[in-house]
Amino acid sequence: MTPEAPRPGPIDALHHISLTVSDLERSVPWYTETLGLDVVGDQQHAEGRTVVLAPSSGAFVILLQEHKAHEGASFSEHRPGLDHLSFRVDGIDTLEQWRAHFDELGVAHQALRKEQFGAVLIFRDPDRIQLELFVDPLG
Repeated sequence: MTPEAPRPGPIDALHHISLTVSDLERSVPWYTETLGLDVVGDQQHAEGRTVVLAPSSGAFVILLQEHKAHEGASFSEHRPGLDHLSFRVDGIDTLEQWRAHFDELGVAHQALRKEQFGAVLIFRDPDRIQLELFVDPLG
């Protein structure tokens, strides 16, 4: 009888997500102005360029990647890969503040939806990547 291999430790947090964008000169200002993220890194490499963004809390990191081999297609959640990216906010009031912020910036968004599973505000980045702000259900 062979001994069982020990189980690895648990995964306890998301470290980063990497999004491919078509134009960093358009996307970086959009993510910093619209979502209030800070640029914490910028690296040119053989395959293209990566800009690293994070909130001041350091709770997560987003890498925006511009690849030299960009195929020219736009984002679609109907192809295998990323469907959407959702950020948690702390309440309906905060979600309403974000909705007003998007309106001020001219960022198109869907109507705020309050469902059994929580409340959500859906919008898209310049490459049409679907993003959400989400409030967990109360009580």
